[in-house]
Amino acid sequence: MSTKPRKAYFAPDNLNDPALTRLIFRLGMPAVAGLSINAVHHTINMVFVGMIGSHEIAAITVVLPILMMIGAIGEGLGVGVATAIGRALGAGDPQRANVTASTLAALTIPLGLALTAGILMFRRELLVLFGASDAILPLAEHYLTIVAVSVTLTMLQILADFIAISEGNTRFSMWTLIGCFALNIALDPILIFWFGFGLAGAAVATILSQIAALAAYLLYFTKRVGTLHLAMRFATLRMDILKPVLLIGLPTTLTSMLSSISFAVLFTFAGFYRGDSGIAGVGIAMRVLILGMLPIVGLSLGGQAVLSFAWGAKNPTRLLTASATLLKLTSGFAVLYGFGAVLLRYPVAAIFTNDGEIAEIAALTIVVTHVPFVFFGARQILIVLLQAQGRARLAGIISVAQNGYFLLPLLLVLPHWFAFAGVIASLFLAPMLTAFMSLALLVVTMRQLRGHSSSVTITSFNSTVSERAS
Repeated sequence: MSTKPRKAYFAPDNLNDPALTRLIFRLGMPAVAGLSINAVHHTINMVFVGMIGSHEIAAITVVLPILMMIGAIGEGLGVGVATAIGRALGAGDPQRANVTASTLAALTIPLGLALTAGILMFRRELLVLFGASDAILPLAEHYLTIVAVSVTLTMLQILADFIAISEGNTRFSMWTLIGCFALNIALDPILIFWFGFGLAGAAVATILSQIAALAAYLLYFTKRVGTLHLAMRFATLRMDILKPVLLIGLPTTLTSMLSSISFAVLFTFAGFYRGDSGIAGVGIAMRVLILGMLPIVGLSLGGQAVLSFAWGAKNPTRLLTASATLLKLTSGFAVLYGFGAVLLRYPVAAIFTNDGEIAEIAALTIVVTHVPFVFFGARQILIVLLQAQGRARLAGIISVAQNGYFLLPLLLVLPHWFAFAGVIASLFLAPMLTAFMSLALLVVTMRQLRGHSSSVTITSFNSTVSERAS
């Protein structure tokens, strides 16, 4: 294949393509594939670690909330950048999109280095806070020390993914993640078993695969494969550039931060009532849940580029149609995955462990977390629709609901009354309450869009009649 056809294959899609459903599939399915591969990547990592022992599974489980906090900051910046870029491109202002992308890429590097220093300085305190027992603390501390070095790499990779997706290039993101996944899976058994690095080998394999992914994105931006041009000369600290990104990004970051805190409390109570088996069993179920969440997030990310572009172009009819299409696709998948996980809970748990107690806890937790999962698609589309419209406050309220003002209070109350059963009940009630609130707000938001769409249609019709009469 010559350079020109390859560059054409990786060129961004036209976000104003009139074939809207086809465009959503073209953008959404590579994002689904990419993030699903990313989820499988982390899941297979856990399978390899499970071959070492149950203490190792528990160790990476207590590190998970810390990694989620790092990912939360990267995701917040990425979502904020993506929506700002989408609206700028929709409004016909590519230079503003270039400045936004370049500014956030430049700011991510010192931010990542500062976070690495903080984690290394307080790693033991963080792990104890997140429920590490004396038995797993040395393993978790060693693993976290290695992973902390890759914080900047993680954040840059997340940001690069969002920038590419925001300009309609989900294919490049997908193939980059596939390459990253393949390299990590190849390195895991080599570093963990052949070289005898154990748990540290899993961390090193992840870092090496991240470096390879960033090398691919460096080529993408320097060779100008996409429409955006990232350069240090475009970086600026102007508030008119930073404010829209932060208004959307901060609620997203806060949401994931609260998820990390909720996970810390969750694992603490799981360990208190059921020991390391409780931590490992709940951790397995949460991995399975994340595996189902990421395809929906991927599809909504691909669709968000269309939504943000439509809003920037002041086209509510297109925004409404795209939102309805995304809602059908994500809700359909959520129902199939949720009930499939419930029906196959024991075989799924057995993939991760041969310990009977851990498998039983994992199977029970899979049931209570995956029944309410059927509503996750509606919640996710509501959030990206509000973000595309720049309604950051309302999007933030929905984002923080489940793991913020629902799950945390439930975890602080129910386990004291019902012990481990209270932990399980909290994992069921929090997403169900969030689902009821999200569905109600989604109905209101879609009605508002229909009203705007009707107004635009009437105005357009009147303008056409006036032009013909004159």
